[in-house]
Amino acid sequence: MNALNKSVVAICAAIVAPAVSEALDYQPFDWVPMPAGTNVLMGYYEFAERNKFNNTIAGTYGNDTHLYSNIGIARYLYYSKVFGHFYDLDVVLPFVSLTDGKTNGQRLGHASGVADPILSLGFWFVNYPEGKRWVSAASFLTVPIGSYDSHEALNLGGNRWQHDLQANITQGFLEKFAIDISGDWIWYGDNDEAGTGHQTLTQASTFGAYAWLSYDVTSQVQRVMPKASRAFVSVGYAGVFGGEQKLDGIKTGLKTEEHQLRFTYSQFYGSNWQLLVSVSHDVSARGQFQQDFGLTVRVARLF
Repeated sequence: MNALNKSVVAICAAIVAPAVSEALDYQPFDWVPMPAGTNVLMGYYEFAERNKFNNTIAGTYGNDTHLYSNIGIARYLYYSKVFGHFYDLDVVLPFVSLTDGKTNGQRLGHASGVADPILSLGFWFVNYPEGKRWVSAASFLTVPIGSYDSHEALNLGGNRWQHDLQANITQGFLEKFAIDISGDWIWYGDNDEAGTGHQTLTQASTFGAYAWLSYDVTSQVQRVMPKASRAFVSVGYAGVFGGEQKLDGIKTGLKTEEHQLRFTYSQFYGSNWQLLVSVSHDVSARGQFQQDFGLTVRVARLF
């Protein structure tokens, strides 16, 4: 089996896992807790266009290579307190459509349906709104019940457990500025129905680093939208490293190395609705598809 065929066999882990886990990529101020007893319903739409694929063994393919993803996400959060500290419970359910998949002219087909749901628990060690400082950590567990077929090149479920441990710091400064910094470690279970359906796909841990710099534009926005509140523009960076994959102990050439730039606008309308729009672009990526353009639209309702 050559390197390109191996990459196609394991393509679900290379494409679907990063696409779906965008739900875990926190946006600015996501780790500032809401008052205890607050419920939040969120709806996401995420679109991504990818026109280049890199396999660390076989090289980079840019000719007749592309993949489009459309993701809808339903998300629920509940905030409360224990021993004087805030915590949140989080449930994420993604619905995914992958279309027009090709690598160097080789068709990968398409897939649509329900991906693996994610359960999360977050905890704030520091909640100091007077000093605009919050320090938190969260555990995300991906449950392998999404759509999976070992005979298909594209899959929505990973057929394996996955755990993401994330630490976060948010700090406001100079009256209108704020910075969010996060790091995470992702552990992957084995997929024992990979390749021919009787092979084992393993993956080394992934490590991530994320940062947002935000500026408060509430006063400017309120001139044209008086009911707007907490409006921010943000620029960000996301970098992930590691995640090398092996099929029955043999390297596939797939991994999770990516460097991405982002721009986000978010605002509340009144006190109960939030709209967020974010665009992103991969500066580089190895061992996976490189995203040329990404769009995220998120609507949240607090009650």
